[in-house]
Amino acid sequence: MPELLIDNTWFIAAAALFVGAWVQTSVGFGLAVVSAPIIVVVSPLWVPIVLTMSALWLSAVNTWDQRRHLNAKAMAVPMITRLPGTVIGVWLLTQMSITALQIIVSSMVLLAVIVTYWAPHYPANRLNLGIAGAISGLTGATTAIGGPPMAIVMQHGDPRETRANLSLYFTYSCIVSLIGYYWAGLLHLELLVESMSFAPIILIGYFIGVKTRYLIDAKRFRSILMFLCLIAGVSALIGALW
Repeated sequence: MPELLIDNTWFIAAAALFVGAWVQTSVGFGLAVVSAPIIVVVSPLWVPIVLTMSALWLSAVNTWDQRRHLNAKAMAVPMITRLPGTVIGVWLLTQMSITALQIIVSSMVLLAVIVTYWAPHYPANRLNLGIAGAISGLTGATTAIGGPPMAIVMQHGDPRETRANLSLYFTYSCIVSLIGYYWAGLLHLELLVESMSFAPIILIGYFIGVKTRYLIDAKRFRSILMFLCLIAGVSALIGALW
């Protein structure tokens, strides 16, 4: 059994995951957008597998908590189109260097911030959800940041249903990605042990997010979140290029 090293890197990653879990539980997505730019700098080998494992636990508990608001049929199409996107994404992941991964993650965060903040109103129909699912599969498999494409299409729906459906979709997506990582030989015991060490942090962030979910001014919180993600993405990109 591999030994787990609890050091400054672990604590930095834990803090990033805690904030990300709180944000995602509150607004529906954001775990990877918040934490990936930080983790990819302090420990690139934890992206995307440790992030994906953390997102799986968080999405599963959020799905169960919000199950009464689920509309599972609406997620059928993006769940199908997610599959080819994931296959391509896993293949790309096996071809990339750590520096390339850092640049892609930070660039993806910046793009997500820009598109999410200024995106027009896309109706959540089957076509748009299908396209979003394919893009989400590609970006989610390579960087663990698969939320923004789906959130852009679904952001104008009922908040409770949107959060519940996104949680269900992310649970499914994480399982698909992990199967892909295993198939590509990227998933091994050491990463699983390291992922398990963050489970209590994810749960703490989840419980705080549940308690504060209905106390947040959605517009103000969204602006603050986008600003923080912008700073994180810029910092990660500068670090990778430097």
